Amino acid sequence: MYRRSPYVAAAVAVLLGGCGGGSLNSGASGNGPVALATAADALRELGNTLNAARLAQTALPGACSSGADNIAGPLSKPRSFVYFTGFTGTVVYENHNYAACVDNGVTYDGLLEAGATSDGAYTYAVRGSQTAVLLLRSNGTGSGGVPVSIGQSEVGTIETHVISSSQTEIRSGLESKTEQTPQSGGSPSYTGTLSIGVPPAGPTFDVLTDSSGNGGNGSETIAGGYSYTSTVCSGGDVTVTTPGTLLLTPSADGSYHYASGGTLSLSSGTGSVTYTFSASGATLSGSVSGSLSSSEVQQAFSAGSGC
Repeated sequence: MYRRSPYVAAAVAVLLGGCGGGSLNSGASGNGPVALATAADALRELGNTLNAARLAQTALPGACSSGADNIAGPLSKPRSFVYFTGFTGTVVYENHNYAACVDNGVTYDGLLEAGATSDGAYTYAVRGSQTAVLLLRSNGTGSGGVPVSIGQSEVGTIETHVISSSQTEIRSGLESKTEQTPQSGGSPSYTGTLSIGVPPAGPTFDVLTDSSGNGGNGSETIAGGYSYTSTVCSGGDVTVTTPGTLLLTPSADGSYHYASGGTLSLSSGTGSVTYTFSASGATLSGSVSGSLSSSEVQQAFSAGSGC
């Protein structure tokens, strides 16, 4: 009924962090401002912004290759899509209760509700519940190439509006907490919490994509707030806007797209930075001056270079 997207594995791989359920926010919101003074600060927050955008676009798991997906439904009910100015429509939905459900290398445990209007114009997914989270587990490589086990707890809601055959808008309120633990055992080597579109970062985190933009290469706008903390960065609260639509270019191997035109602005406390993208990278202005190379921009868009 619902399809999985490649963003699921990507979100786990880059160690990300979801309203619609109980809070796991243990300090991500209300951290105060982040530093926005140097090119290194700008590169860090560009990576964090793109990590937040990937989390917003995390779609649904698919069928279990092992374990169980106990499904109630399909059922029908009226639902208000509060992120889209209160649009209400009848949705067909399913309630999933995952128990060690393995899909494409990720193991799911917990609750998820997902549904759509009959025409598919509006879809939604609620991760977790008022009292529990949706847990994703996978294996990866940590700092220094050490094999690690990754656990990601999610709680929150994603709502999507298909505007046209090429335009899709996603609005999210999510919280996520991630831990990396060496597979050989011991204490977590990394912990991080990320909130997007929840107070004080709210009301939503918005990603609008247009596959026909920039001559068919695609374009994107990002708006909203995110807040984070981790064992790598002290973190803080950041607001994102897109004064000029990001014009995307495919990477050499076609595995991702990166901005080669348009502008993105971030603000936090009294600091701010605007990235003006071009084929050679990004020129920085605001409380940060200087530039980022094309390779730095591409690295941020491919995997994120945040915290």
